Amino acid sequence: MPAFRNRALDRRTFLRGAAACVGIPFLDAMAPAITRTPYTPPRRAMFVFAPNGQKMDEWKPAAVGRDFALPFLLAPLQPLRAQLTVFSGLTIDGGRGREDGAGDHARAASSFLTCAHAKKTGGADLRVGVSVDQVLAAAMAGATRFASLELGLERGPAAGICDSGYSCAYSNNISWRTESTPVAKETEPAAVFARLFGDPAAALSAGERAQQAAGDRSVLDAVLADAKSLQAQLGASDRRKLDDYLAAVRELEQRLQQTQQQAPPPPVPNGLLDAGADYPRQLDLMYELIALAFAADLTRVVTLMLGNAGSNRSYKFLGVPDGHHDLSHHGNKPEKLAGVRAINRFHTERLAAFLHVLAARADGDSDLLRQAAVVYGSGIGDGDRHNHDDLPVILCGGAGGAVRGNRHLVCGKEAPMADLYLALLRAFSVPAERFADSKGALAI
Repeated sequence: MPAFRNRALDRRTFLRGAAACVGIPFLDAMAPAITRTPYTPPRRAMFVFAPNGQKMDEWKPAAVGRDFALPFLLAPLQPLRAQLTVFSGLTIDGGRGREDGAGDHARAASSFLTCAHAKKTGGADLRVGVSVDQVLAAAMAGATRFASLELGLERGPAAGICDSGYSCAYSNNISWRTESTPVAKETEPAAVFARLFGDPAAALSAGERAQQAAGDRSVLDAVLADAKSLQAQLGASDRRKLDDYLAAVRELEQRLQQTQQQAPPPPVPNGLLDAGADYPRQLDLMYELIALAFAADLTRVVTLMLGNAGSNRSYKFLGVPDGHHDLSHHGNKPEKLAGVRAINRFHTERLAAFLHVLAARADGDSDLLRQAAVVYGSGIGDGDRHNHDDLPVILCGGAGGAVRGNRHLVCGKEAPMADLYLALLRAFSVPAERFADSKGALAI
């Protein structure tokens, strides 16, 4: 029997007001008035780059297949293991030095999503390859308001030399639209929010922003009339869903507003990129913004850098005052390994919290996590060895049924990371014969 509805909304409905518009999540009323086929939620892809490798002895499961225990660094993902695949053996040959010598961190970032070897240069003659996220974004162009979002937690220069003769563009970007054009990332959550939701405050001067923040003005206030008009036409279930979503947007606005009102931190001491005081909050805000963007179908492709390549951020809030990069050159010293362990565990804990949010958000008859493919990993295995083989990589989510989880998949020695990306491209219905140095799609 076809389902009859009083109101049929376009899938990409926006609440609109003066100089502002807010995307909304999928509602039952967005299905056609008479439907003979069910709504199929879209698939989303996300790629998270962790700098400086991992403590591999506490990352890699001992057993293979489905009968494996998650080691310490992956233990926070235990409740989600049905949606988790752990890979062993993946290699990015493009990250290796070949004849170029030092510069493993710059190559680790630039090759993470391109699987290509970067030209060693400190000038404008950059060359590496097109990244898998941008291949996906091009294939889905026009489906969403933003083809892709590129986010990060550390600023970094776009020019100059950052690693042993390699341009800073290689160290500070993982997304490449062409082989010579990186896609600059946004590192301020407030700016990301303004971009996603059209907050008019983003265009105001600093003084006007402060005055507006003091008045607790919200982007939702600008679309309030449209929201009330829409709610009057929805059923009870849709009204609750829309209320919950708008409440989440307003709560995030208030947190961002509190962040903006605080005094800026003191200058960062030489040798450390950040004192670490605000990092957990900034990371959680970024994850929350990504979840909102996915829920409203504003984008279906996201990249996130937890730190730039070779990040020497201090994690004082974890009781780890030394820089991350310095610690990664551990030389098997117990005190340095303990610091690396704490940092790695923190990152997987925050990832797990984000994945739980996706799993809790309905999308039609599915949820955001079951519709997503979230790749998390590093372009370096062990930070002390600077190796680019047997990389720490996991895949979370079901990609709309295209990925089978609860597995530790051993890919074989020197298996190209590009094989995983080729499999993901095909899972997203991109008709790719190969990607970078792929030999064949992984059986994911």
